[in-house]
Amino acid sequence: MFAEWREGTLVRMTSNDPGPLVQRLVLGAELRELRESHGLSADEAAAALGWYRNKISKIETGESKLSDKDAHALVELYGAAAKSTDKVLALAKEARRKIPPARVPDWAKKYVNLEANASEIKLFFGDSIPGMLQTREYARELLSASVVVPSMDVDEMAESRERRSARFFSDSSPMLWVVLGEEAIRRRVGGRDVHRAQLEQLRSLAELDHVTVQVIPLESGAHAGLGIAFTLLHLEHANSSIAYIESLTSSDYLSRPQHTRAYSLVFDRLRVAALSDRDTLSLINREIAALG
Repeated sequence: MFAEWREGTLVRMTSNDPGPLVQRLVLGAELRELRESHGLSADEAAAALGWYRNKISKIETGESKLSDKDAHALVELYGAAAKSTDKVLALAKEARRKIPPARVPDWAKKYVNLEANASEIKLFFGDSIPGMLQTREYARELLSASVVVPSMDVDEMAESRERRSARFFSDSSPMLWVVLGEEAIRRRVGGRDVHRAQLEQLRSLAELDHVTVQVIPLESGAHAGLGIAFTLLHLEHANSSIAYIESLTSSDYLSRPQHTRAYSLVFDRLRVAALSDRDTLSLINREIAALG
């Protein structure tokens, strides 16, 4: 359950627990507001406390946990009122909680928690269907071909991806925008039945009111997203956006405005270059029909 500040008390909400990662973002936003209200730059605050230069920035962007000792030091420095102090200390405690591990590579566990609590998700994948939209069988084929996923973990990870995709058919689904390269639609992963089932699920998603799916045709030539794949997450609770980029053995989480603005601009240009959602549905239907 999600902890939210109400009338001086941190109370549990009935929605899914966003976990400590999201709570750190909420805490960081609160501390940034207190610092700016006190007229201090991040460097000035760090210097006043004898901390290394980037520590304040890492706390405010949710990259670092905050101990009780450091939380007290910050609210004292910022001259926070009793209500704000109680809120910061309670959030800091929530943000230090541990959560059960997700069935993903270690470096992607943070992402899965953020994805589960995003209010808006924007995806661009050029050559395959994104993990969060995959059927179990499609996921199993891709994971089996991976050189970094142990064979003993394939089935459980495929089931995890299927559970993640089911979220978008529920009442608690976030807004979802997807831009795919045409190759993602046409590349046959698994046999004919596996590929058809995946396209049928993608079609079902595209027909939902809160989901938009568009495809960039191969014939369109160069576009702003060639050679990259990325996810943009917006977390309303934390008033924060994050660009997530995954490679074979690691991942990057970019939350600074200059990064999120750049990826948002790329996504907007990809949507302009892509087929309309109606034409995309027609393309998906033609591909399904061709599979028999």
